[in-house]
Amino acid sequence: MNSLGNRSLAVLAVIAAIFLLYWGAPFFIPLFVALLIAYALSPLVDVLTRYVPRVVSATLVVAAALGLIGAGVWSWSDDVQRLWEQVPVAAKAISGSFKKIARTPSSPVAEVKKAAAEIEAIAQTGKSTTPPAPAAAPAAVSFWGLVWQGGKGVLVAASQVMVVVFLVFFMLASGDLFKRKLVKIVGTTLAEKKITVGMIDEIDAQIRRYLVVLLVANLLVGIGTWLAFRLMGVNYAELWGVAAAILHTAPYFGPSAIAVGALIGGFLQFGEWPKAFLVAGVSIGVSALVGSIFQTWLASRQTQMNATATFVGLLFFGWIWGLWGILLGIPLLAIVKTICDHREQWKPVAELLSK
Repeated sequence: MNSLGNRSLAVLAVIAAIFLLYWGAPFFIPLFVALLIAYALSPLVDVLTRYVPRVVSATLVVAAALGLIGAGVWSWSDDVQRLWEQVPVAAKAISGSFKKIARTPSSPVAEVKKAAAEIEAIAQTGKSTTPPAPAAAPAAVSFWGLVWQGGKGVLVAASQVMVVVFLVFFMLASGDLFKRKLVKIVGTTLAEKKITVGMIDEIDAQIRRYLVVLLVANLLVGIGTWLAFRLMGVNYAELWGVAAAILHTAPYFGPSAIAVGALIGGFLQFGEWPKAFLVAGVSIGVSALVGSIFQTWLASRQTQMNATATFVGLLFFGWIWGLWGILLGIPLLAIVKTICDHREQWKPVAELLSK
């Protein structure tokens, strides 16, 4: 009976944790994003700390990272602006292409429209001749309402970025302060403190290995996309490579976005759907070769998790956090597995996630 009660409490605790992660997304997402960025930048801060105080080294590293991001955005801004100005042209060209296909007598679209018209004509024979009531006109959208919604979205995004920047700075400046505090709080005996220190060190190693895998995979995707598009004569091949490398951080979602963009860009440049689909197919092939095969295999090897558990974890975190959950899913699973490895009552969870 006691065992059944413990299991019931465990199930309720898991459900409560899921609801906490879902409703607390505005708090947890910036926290975990800042944690990953701090892990990525901490080696540079450690090196600079040998020569200057840690607060100064953290300030220099954060400022340098922001400067590099700003310089990259500035250097590619002209190409991005030119591509953005071509969006209406692309929409008009795609619409004209669909209309041309629909007007073709033997096209599948024309056949579907013909069948739909016949079905509607048959259905109308058994209906009343009373004309249907006119549909209500859609409510007019206020201009200032649109401005307010857009401005509110920009303010929310800017505030979250600022929160992440300050969290990264404080994490880097504090060093291992929170690690020492956690050891003091959790461990009451020397054995418990050793277990806690080992668990924290393993979490550090797991996250660092994952970040290395992510960096290598993104570089390979960016270089592969750039080379393939350059050989195919696609315009802005370098920009496509940079975009593919950045968006590949989001598994499955990022490559899909690049494929859709490449499809539209390929049709706008070549004016033919076969060539456009070829461009999109090449981008999918590069992402699949590097991401779905190399990255998933290497990430599961470095984090000692099986690929099925990794994919299911991505689905779970994507369900509760959307795109951010897909970005954070694998390192969070690695943290969960490490904690479960060091707790005897949670060993079954670790066994489920491990190879």
